[in-house]
Amino acid sequence: MLKEIEIQNFRCFEQIKISGFERVNLIGGKNNAGKTALLEALFLNVAPQPSSLVILRELRREPAKAIEAMPYRTWDNLFYSQRKERLIVIIGTDDKNKTDRLEIQVQVRRYNITFKVGTNEGESNWSSTKVNTGNLFNSRISIDEVPIIPSFVRISGKELTAAYDRARLDDKDTEVLKAFQVIDPAIESVESFSIGEPTLYLRRKGEKRLPLSLFGDAINRVADIILKLVNSEPKILLVDEIENGIHYTNQRDFWRILFRLAVELDTQIFATTHSLEMLQAFADVGLEPNQECSSAYFELAKKPKTNQIIGIRRDLETLNYAIEHQKGVRGE
Repeated sequence: MLKEIEIQNFRCFEQIKISGFERVNLIGGKNNAGKTALLEALFLNVAPQPSSLVILRELRREPAKAIEAMPYRTWDNLFYSQRKERLIVIIGTDDKNKTDRLEIQVQVRRYNITFKVGTNEGESNWSSTKVNTGNLFNSRISIDEVPIIPSFVRISGKELTAAYDRARLDDKDTEVLKAFQVIDPAIESVESFSIGEPTLYLRRKGEKRLPLSLFGDAINRVADIILKLVNSEPKILLVDEIENGIHYTNQRDFWRILFRLAVELDTQIFATTHSLEMLQAFADVGLEPNQECSSAYFELAKKPKTNQIIGIRRDLETLNYAIEHQKGVRGE
């Protein structure tokens, strides 16, 4: 389980070190404080390969045509202040004190990107991969199974159905139904059908089956989150703006499911939020008696003098006190 990450020259981070990660971690802060960038750095830490950069571009919806017009600027936005002459460095340390280090470098003249991955234990533990940008984008890369869920992308019904069938094969499909029932207690069954195009159908009590797409954004987003969680191979889940679509009255029950599954599946969760209600629900569930899942809140904020982003860890007692006394907890 990851306990610490250090980031240099990546996105909005010139340099930042955040320590004290737990099983479930919630991240808050103002707009442009680096919440999404932190999730991306965590993703690169767990999936340190060039194809991950293409996935990040797709999740950011960066225009593909710009690569053809200005290939030499393909990777500019990855670097702090677009300083491509400096290395991107991402260092993750787990609870056994094992350290993984990723270095990313761009050779502008040939439009190559170099990944250097290894540990800090010696040069013999390092490997280097150099990829031409054109070749990388011409290869087929799927984002269906990556453990990161952006704030605005709605996964297709076909992809959700395939993910549900994988969960059903491992006898984890009941967790999807439980999560749906948090949003709508009347839902009594989930089924996958491959008539025309693979589709998930839900049935509410006393009603006929309806396709998942007709149940609104909350159900679709919950499906994506739970299916990525139960199917996660890297044992990590990254969710941007986790509150999207989930009514505040359902947020505590939803956190209870996530806390329980994180322990049962030995998976670490990182999520961002702008919502004070989601923060309160997170603190309430984390402080419940007999709660087995460890959790912490991290606030990203900018230093007034230097504008450098820092990460402040709050335990749940401190977070709950700050919320109750109306103190700033989201970068204010």
